[in-house]
Amino acid sequence: MAQRGAQLDPLKFSCCICLEILKDPVMVSCGHSYCSNCIKSHWDEEKNKRIYSCPQCRETFRRRPKLKKNILLAELVEDLKKTGLPAAAGRSKTKKEVEASQLNIQQRIQEREKDVELLQQQVETINVSADEAVEHSEESFTQMIRLIQKRSGEVKQQLRSQKQTAVREIKELEEKLEQETVQLRRKDVQLGQLAHPEDHSRFLHSSPSVSQPETREDFLPYSQQLHLDPNTAHRT
Repeated sequence: MAQRGAQLDPLKFSCCICLEILKDPVMVSCGHSYCSNCIKSHWDEEKNKRIYSCPQCRETFRRRPKLKKNILLAELVEDLKKTGLPAAAGRSKTKKEVEASQLNIQQRIQEREKDVELLQQQVETINVSADEAVEHSEESFTQMIRLIQKRSGEVKQQLRSQKQTAVREIKELEEKLEQETVQLRRKDVQLGQLAHPEDHSRFLHSSPSVSQPETREDFLPYSQQLHLDPNTAHRT
């Protein structure tokens, strides 16, 4: 009996509702078997529909079918329990856990894919914003450079104009000083001749500066107090 039980596939004796080894197996009129509590719960949920169905073959019944204990399956299940039920139950439980874990992993994968998609959208948004910022900064710098160049040209032109004005004023002042210097040299020569005259009348007539209409104020800086010698002075 133990050898026979070991050769049986435990999955064939599992309830398709709870996916575990049949407990108190009962058979529906269509021939499929379930745990007594599992099929009853299933039909309790369908009570409002007034139509009952087999979860495996989907055969429907207008009246709630009567359940009969599946004696053969019950015996086979007992054999499995005696032989390979710790391993079969473990495999069934492991399968259920694996399926649950797989579903959880698939959900996590979908969540991660959504997160990646959101991150990609954020990256795209950052790239667009950065490109717009760079373009705006380039325009701003271009305008600033143009403004600086324009201002630099204006300053250069202003400095050149100031230089030309200053040079012109200096040259005008230089020419004026040169003219005044020439006039002063000429007057110096004339005054030197007046200080040591040989023929006063001839000098006065020949000197061009004396013949010009000079004012009293022009000669005041050169005026001197005369002191006559009473012994040699001519008597009037």
